Amino acid sequence: MTRSQLITKVSQNTGLQEAQVELVMDDIVESIVQSLKQGDKVTIAGFGRFEMRTRKTKAFTNPKTKVSSQLEPTAIPGFKASGILKSRLGCQE
Repeated sequence: MTRSQLITKVSQNTGLQEAQVELVMDDIVESIVQSLKQGDKVTIAGFGRFEMRTRKTKAFTNPKTKVSSQLEPTAIPGFKASGILKSRLGCQE
């Protein structure tokens, strides 16, 4: 499902105009981004948790040049699905 398909579906389900749904969705995403930038976790009950995770230093070799290097540690966004979401999807824990 694409972003525009999601907006259309929520609009149909709620009776709100697509423009209103888009504004709300954009604000939710921006709020999550800002919280993650500040180092906070964002938990949505029954859905999951967004958080920044630290990726450790990693060795790699360029396949063309055969030169080995190290990737520096970095922070990346991560998501962990809640148990409720997993059970609704029929996933095994």
